[in-house]
Amino acid sequence: MPLLKFTSIALLILLTTACANNGVIDQTVDANVESLIIDIPDQAAIDFKVAIGFMNEKKIDLAEKHLLKMTLDYPMLSGPFANLGVIYSQKKQWDKSVEMLQSANEKNPKNIKVLNQLGYVYLQQGTFDQAEKSYLKAIELAPSDSTAYLNIGVLYDIYMGKFVKASNYYQQYQNFQDTPDRRVAGWIVDINRRAGIKPNKTQIASEAQ
Repeated sequence: MPLLKFTSIALLILLTTACANNGVIDQTVDANVESLIIDIPDQAAIDFKVAIGFMNEKKIDLAEKHLLKMTLDYPMLSGPFANLGVIYSQKKQWDKSVEMLQSANEKNPKNIKVLNQLGYVYLQQGTFDQAEKSYLKAIELAPSDSTAYLNIGVLYDIYMGKFVKASNYYQQYQNFQDTPDRRVAGWIVDINRRAGIKPNKTQIASEAQ
C-alpha cells in the first residue's frame, strides 16, 4: 500500500452569510475562509481545490459529487462537509444542509462561518431558538467578528420580535464598522421608534453621518 504524502494547509470553505435587505434574508456567497489547520494528504488538497473550483464556476452538481467522495475518503476533514452544507442550502435542502454543517462543526467547533451558516439554515427551517444558539456561539468564539451580531439582530428584529435585543446587536455591529452602515443605521432608527427606545449618543452620531 503506497504511503500518503501529507502537507500542512489551511482548508478553505465556501460559506454563505445571512444579511437583511428590506426585511428579507438574502443568501450570498461570502468568501473563501480558513478552516482548521491540520495535516492532510496532498491528494485531499488537490481534490478540495477541484471541488471549490466547481463551486466558484456554479457547477454545483459536480462540486457536490466531489465533496461527497471526499467525505468518504477523508472523513476527518471539516471543509467538505461545510461546503456540502452550503450546496444543500443553495438547493434549499435544509435537512441535508443541517446534517452536513453539524458534521463540519463537530470536526471543527471553532469555525464561526459554519456557525453563522447553521444559524441561517435553522432560520429557514423556522427553528429560531437553534438559530439564536448558533449565532450566540459564534459571538462567544469570535467577539470581534461583526457578522453574527448583524445576523442575530435580524433574527431578533424580524423573526422573534425581540426589538430591544435586536437594537442592541445592530448597534454592536455598527461599533465594529470603520464607517457606520447607513442601512443598519436606518434599521436602528426604525426599530427604536417602534419599540420606544431612546437613541444613545453613539446612535445619534451614526444617524447624522
